[in-house]
Amino acid sequence: MDSQSSSAENAVYLEENGMMPDLLMPGRKERAVNVQVETNILEPVSHQYSSTNGGVTRFVLPAKGVLDAPSTALCFEVVTGTDSQDAFHLTVGGVAMINRITVRCGGQILSRVDEAALYNVVKNQFKSQQFRENVLDVRHSSSNGLFTKILKNPAGSAAQAGFTLGEGLVGYHQLTNPELDQTDGYGNFIKDANNVSHGKQRCKLLRNAANAGRGPQVAIRLADIIPFFERNQLPLLAMAQVEIECEWHKGPANATTYADINQSPAVIDDPLNAGAAASTGHDLAFAQPPFLSLDYLHYDEGEQMKIMNAVNSGNMRFNFTECTVIKGINPEYTGGVGNEIVESNHLIGMMGKEVKKIYVAKNWDVVSTQGAAERNNQYAGCFTHRNTQLWNTKSAAIHKEQYNFVINNERLYDKEVNQGAMQHHYLSSCEDHFQCLPGQYDTLNFNQDVVNVLGNTADDGLVDNVGANSCITQRFLGGNAHVIGLNLDKYNEMGNARGNGTRISSAPIEFRYSVEKANTGVAGTERRAAINLTFFVEHRRSLIINSLGVSVSDI
Repeated sequence: MDSQSSSAENAVYLEENGMMPDLLMPGRKERAVNVQVETNILEPVSHQYSSTNGGVTRFVLPAKGVLDAPSTALCFEVVTGTDSQDAFHLTVGGVAMINRITVRCGGQILSRVDEAALYNVVKNQFKSQQFRENVLDVRHSSSNGLFTKILKNPAGSAAQAGFTLGEGLVGYHQLTNPELDQTDGYGNFIKDANNVSHGKQRCKLLRNAANAGRGPQVAIRLADIIPFFERNQLPLLAMAQVEIECEWHKGPANATTYADINQSPAVIDDPLNAGAAASTGHDLAFAQPPFLSLDYLHYDEGEQMKIMNAVNSGNMRFNFTECTVIKGINPEYTGGVGNEIVESNHLIGMMGKEVKKIYVAKNWDVVSTQGAAERNNQYAGCFTHRNTQLWNTKSAAIHKEQYNFVINNERLYDKEVNQGAMQHHYLSSCEDHFQCLPGQYDTLNFNQDVVNVLGNTADDGLVDNVGANSCITQRFLGGNAHVIGLNLDKYNEMGNARGNGTRISSAPIEFRYSVEKANTGVAGTERRAAINLTFFVEHRRSLIINSLGVSVSDI
C-alpha cells in the first residue's frame, strides 16, 4: 500500500471516530471537496487611538464557516502631523504599530503575542532577501531593499593601478539600502549635485490628515505575527464568539522634537536633513479605523457534519506554537575607569511546558541617566543605542558578549558561546537560515574592516561615518541584527507534533549572559548603560474544542 492511500484511509478512520476532520488539518488534501470561498471585510466593533496614549482595536468574528486563518490580514493607513515627513521602520514597516495582539474565544485566550514588532523582526530574518524585498515590503511598507554600490574611482580621488583596502579606504563595492542611500555610483544616474542623498521614496512616506488615502496602505497577514494562525483553519461555525484585539504602540506628541524621541512606530524621511533634529509634527493617527480581510470556507452539509461530530466527541485538538515574552536586564556598570565583564543570570521559567525555540533580542537602555548620556554613541560608526531609522525594532551586537543556557538542570554548552560564527550557527538551526547582511550580525567587536561591506563612503572611497554626503547604510544597519537563538525541537520538519519539543522539568530554564562594559571617562566611547533583554520563548500548546466551549492545554 502506498503512502498516499494509507494517509487517505487514516483520515477516513479519524473522521469516522469523531476526530479531527482532514479539512482542518494543514497540508495538501487527499480528496476533492466542494467549497465556496467568501471574502469579507470586517470592521471593528470598537477602535480608539491617540498618539500620546496608544489605543486598542477589537474585532468580533461571526460564527460561520471555517476561517482560512493563514490568509487573514489586518489592514490600515496611518497619517502623521506633517505631510510626507515620516515613514515606517526600515525592517518591519507598519508592523511597528502593533504592541500586542490577542485572540480570544468565549473569554478564553487562545493566543497572545507581546512585542509583536520586535518578534516580527526576528522571524522575518529567516525569510529570503527576495521575499522580504518583493513581498513584505509591499505588504508592510517596509524598506528591505538592497543595492550594490560600485565606486567609480574605488581607491581615492587619484587614479590608482589597484585597489587600496583598509580602515581608511574601501575598494570596489559596498552594499546599501536604497531608502537610506541614493548614490552617484558606477552605472547610476546622478540624483543631484551631492554624491549621496538619503530621502525615501514618496510612496513610503506617511501623509497628513488632509491627504488621507494617498499614503501607504499596510496589509499584515496575521500568520506573520501570530504563530497560531500560520497552519490552522478555525471552525467558526462550531466555536463560541472569537475576538481579535490589537493594542497599538503610542507615538510622540505633535510638539515633541525628533531629537527628544527615543521610540516611535515611525521614523523620519531623511535622518541627515539639517532640520531633522528640531522638527516637530511626528504625531500619529489612523486615517480610518483598521479592518480585517477574511476568507470564510463554506463546505457542503456532509463536511460540516463531520466537523460538528468531532466537536461533540470532544476530540478536536489543534497543536500550535505559542510565543511567551519575558524581559530581563543586564545591569549598568557602576565601577571605576576601565573595562569590566558584567554578568547577569535570567530565570526564564517555562516549567512543565514543551519548549521549541528561544530567541533573545538585546537593546541598550537609552532612558536612564547613563543610557541617555550614551544614546548617540557609535561603535565603528554603527548606531546600536538610539537608532533613528529602527528605534527598538533591532537587536544590537554587544562587545565581547557570551552566553549559555541551563536546561533541566544541565548546562547546555560545555563552555560559553562567545564567537559570532557559532552564535549564528545555533540561531540558524531554529529555521532554515538566519539571513542578514554582512556586518549586521558578527562585527568582530565592531572591527571597521568587517562593517565596511555596508555603505559608508562617498565617491572618493573614504570611510565617513559622520558626514551627510556619504552612505549611511552602515550607520543604521550595521551590528543591529544580532539575535541569540536556541533550537529545542528534535526535528524542525515535525512542526507542532506532540513530543517534538523539549519538556521542561520543575527546574526553570536559566540564561547566563555576560558582556564587556567600559568606563573610559570620555564621552561617546563609554559602554556602561544597562542592556534590556527580550526573550521570545516558543512552546507547543493545544487548543481543544468541544460542545462546552474551548480550552487551551500545555499537555
